[in-house]
Amino acid sequence: MHATIGESAFAHKPEAIALVAPYVDTIEVSSRRPFPAPLLRAIVKNSGSIIPNEVHDKNDPETVWFYLLAINQPSRRCIELLQWYSQYRRLSIYRLHLAIDVIDIAPDWARDEVIEVFRKLLHLRHRRGADDMHNEKGTIYSIGVAGRKSRPQKNTAFYIADHSKVTGECDAIHFEIRLERKRAVQAAEIDAPSDVMDIDPVAFVAKHLTAKDIGLMLEKIIQRSIKSHRPHSMIPIERRIRAHVRRYRLDHASGFAGAFKKQFERIAHWDCIDVEPVINWASADVACDQEVGELCSLLPPRPKPHKKRLIIRERL
Repeated sequence: MHATIGESAFAHKPEAIALVAPYVDTIEVSSRRPFPAPLLRAIVKNSGSIIPNEVHDKNDPETVWFYLLAINQPSRRCIELLQWYSQYRRLSIYRLHLAIDVIDIAPDWARDEVIEVFRKLLHLRHRRGADDMHNEKGTIYSIGVAGRKSRPQKNTAFYIADHSKVTGECDAIHFEIRLERKRAVQAAEIDAPSDVMDIDPVAFVAKHLTAKDIGLMLEKIIQRSIKSHRPHSMIPIERRIRAHVRRYRLDHASGFAGAFKKQFERIAHWDCIDVEPVINWASADVACDQEVGELCSLLPPRPKPHKKRLIIRERL
C-alpha cells in the first residue's frame, strides 16, 4: 500500500469496511466524601478493575478535595450501584471512555487495510488544528497531552489490543473515544450514572468522529509541490517531499485538517463504519458472594490473557 494512501486506494471499496461493537471501557467518578468500603467491594465484583485516587491541596497535602474512582469495564449492575449511591451522596462523572472493537470485516477488505483506515483516516471532530498528535508505544493519540497547559476536553486512542474484551479475539483492532473532562461528559448529555446506560452508540460515534479519505487530495498537493520545485540531479525532490508529509503527519486526517483546512472541509464524510445499535456490557465469568447478588462481570486483568477465553456478550 502507498505510504500516503494515495491514488484513491479505497475508492473502489464498499462504503462500510467493518462492523464494530461499542462498550464502556472506563468511567471515572468523583465525590467529596470517601467511597464506602462495601460499595467498593461491590463495584470490584461487578467490573474489570478499579483505580481509586485522591486530589490533594497543593499547599496542604493533608487536605483532600476530591475522591476519584476509575472503573474499567463496568457492568450494568455496577452502573446501578453508582446510580444508587448518587441519590445519597453527590457524585460527578469525571471521565468516560467509549471503546469500539472491530468484530467483523467486509469481504472486500483486508485486515491491514482496515487498520490503515482506523490509524490514519478517523478524525476527532472539533479538534484544534494546533494540537499535536502523539504516538506512545504503538498507541496513537489524536491530541498529545505532554506540554499542554490543561488536559484536553476530548481525545481518541487507537492500538492493537492483546485480546478483544467483546469476543476474546487476539490482536483486536481497538479504538476509543475519550471524554476527558466533566464538561465534555455533560456536553454528551450524561449527567448521572444511569445516563450511561442510555447512550446511543451510533449517534455518539457520529457526533465525535468523522472519516475522510484524504488520499486523492493529498496526492494532488504532493504532485503540485513536486512540480513547483526545479528538478535537481543530486536532490530527490519527490522522496524528500513525501518524507516531510510523513514527518509532519500530513498523511493522517487530523494532521491534514490542521495544515489544509479548506481542502479538508471540501472532502465528503465517509461513512465507513457500521456501529452496533446497542452497547455491549461486561458479562458473567464466575459467581461471586451473595453480598452483591449478581455474577462477577469480568475476571481480574492478567499479565498474559487467555488466548482462547471468550467473553460472553450481554445486551440491554
